Amino acid sequence: MVKNIIPIFATGISVYNLENINNSEIVDYVKNQCNKPRDIYDIISNPVFKQINNIIEDKMNEHYHSIYNKKNNIELVQGWGNYGDNGIITMPHAHTTSFLSAVYYPFAEDGFLTFISPMAGLLAGQDKEMIDNHNIYCSEIYSQPSITGSLIIFSSMLMHHVRCDKNTERVSLAYNGNLKIILE
Repeated sequence: MVKNIIPIFATGISVYNLENINNSEIVDYVKNQCNKPRDIYDIISNPVFKQINNIIEDKMNEHYHSIYNKKNNIELVQGWGNYGDNGIITMPHAHTTSFLSAVYYPFAEDGFLTFISPMAGLLAGQDKEMIDNHNIYCSEIYSQPSITGSLIIFSSMLMHHVRCDKNTERVSLAYNGNLKIILE
């Protein structure tokens, strides 16, 4: 890599492997709710999710504080479960009413959470013959594997979608968080 190239306008995701979580209880709950209308607040208020919600909120704050400052915190405002290859999440989308989003996988056999570069306009003149190895300057997408126990935190405005095989099982919890000003 050329030493005088300066990366600018970066975005990042945080990936954690969470341990000592009762994943089977989460999976059973999400599977039992999958045929009911989606309630985007149920996971936030449901006592079954108290432990995982606290962990998710702590990790979202760790992500926020490492990029911005410690004057504000992230507060979970929405949370819901996904089971299988839900058609809504396989289409590229952003979470436009929140600041940070997160996905936790209590169970995943296969799949990826794929992010689309927000700098796509800068990549318009690229041809596959121009690229030997994709990197932060020439990639149109980034795919993070869906792995049991993994938590992925990202900017809510980052377009993303899920890729998974229809014959595999995948359960996820999705969260949105907004800024909460810390009063001094």
